Amino acid sequence: MHAILVTAFGPFDGRSENASSLVLKHLRADYPGIRTRVLPVDSVSGPARLRRALAGIRPRAVVMLGEAAGSSGIRLETTAWNRLDFRIPDIAGRMPRDRPIARDGPASIGSTLPLEQLHRLLLEAGHQVGHQVGLSDDPGRYLCNQVFFTARLWLERRHLNHPAGFIHLPLAADYPTARAAEAIGTVLRELGEQPRRAILRTAPRAASSGLASNE
Repeated sequence: MHAILVTAFGPFDGRSENASSLVLKHLRADYPGIRTRVLPVDSVSGPARLRRALAGIRPRAVVMLGEAAGSSGIRLETTAWNRLDFRIPDIAGRMPRDRPIARDGPASIGSTLPLEQLHRLLLEAGHQVGHQVGLSDDPGRYLCNQVFFTARLWLERRHLNHPAGFIHLPLAADYPTARAAEAIGTVLRELGEQPRRAILRTAPRAASSGLASNE
């Protein structure tokens, strides 16, 4: 079975870290079965690296993470828009304004993550650990929206209806990284990914039955 691909971004806009890549470090340790990529905040090389990952990994699901300055909670993005309209340059100094991502693409593409289910699960978990979560139809028109649209268009053009979508996280200073990682872990578990503790629990049983435990 193909892995779940989880992407994050590197730092930009003068910050030394990105909340999404900090969360990704936690997820790599807790969910060793996932495949990951940290994308540069570059409107050319970022989407290109994502497309290479999609083609090489052929994931069964794609969870894309990014940070949203000024946000106080986790945002499950419902819609990717075919529009670039940067308010700040990317790390290469590019600043496209009011132009499409794909000239022959649709105006928008929806997420195929089970958003209503994820929203409910995260709200339920929030009563215990304090998750703040909402649905959003505006991922901005910067790199987060660009890679979201790029991934969904790549999958649609290959008639692949795998779960794929984007989740915005608050800055690390505004939302503890461990709490954000636990929220994304809930997403991964709902998509069928086993945490490390589950793998360790089942390993002896797999070995005793003559099955390999590292498939």
